Amino acid sequence: MKEMSQKSEQFLHRWEERRKKKWLYIFLHGSVYFGLPLAIILFLMVSDFKVESVRVSALLIFIVVFALGGLIHGLRQYNLADNIYLSLTSNDDILIGIEKLQAGETWNHENLVIHSGNNDNLEVRNELFWFEEGDASPAKLNDCFNMVLADFQRLQNDKGFKDFTTGKKVILKIFDNSGSAVPLIEKII
Repeated sequence: MKEMSQKSEQFLHRWEERRKKKWLYIFLHGSVYFGLPLAIILFLMVSDFKVESVRVSALLIFIVVFALGGLIHGLRQYNLADNIYLSLTSNDDILIGIEKLQAGETWNHENLVIHSGNNDNLEVRNELFWFEEGDASPAKLNDCFNMVLADFQRLQNDKGFKDFTTGKKVILKIFDNSGSAVPLIEKII
């Protein structure tokens, strides 16, 4: 799953609600917030900011024309925000990873190397190494294990990946950078 800043998470939370009311968003952001102020400013400029030059019928024409034109602007704003939302919530890389795992291949995702082993086992190991051979204290090993576990749990927030792992035995392995085939920690989660 993609790492997101706090601002991105706030945007996602707000936009999930706003995108349910598409036409209200388009009307408000296009006609009311953009078209109406623009119509009034241009109308005042055309009438040279003189009260005696103001005609109500002309003002209404400006408001209607710019409100309708503002709908186009509102639709563009909506589509732009919705495309950002869709790109932030896109899980194409996870879907590709699931396909690789189903084909028996190894999938690298962030700090994880995942392999769908024999007997419905899913082997998850660290890709990055935080310590040299012999430098692995119990505290460092626990920190490393917790980070890898947190990465895997964040990956399981994706519904498709969670469905894929349902019924599988997940074996989490921590290796150092010595190239040894024997993991420093191996736990079934």
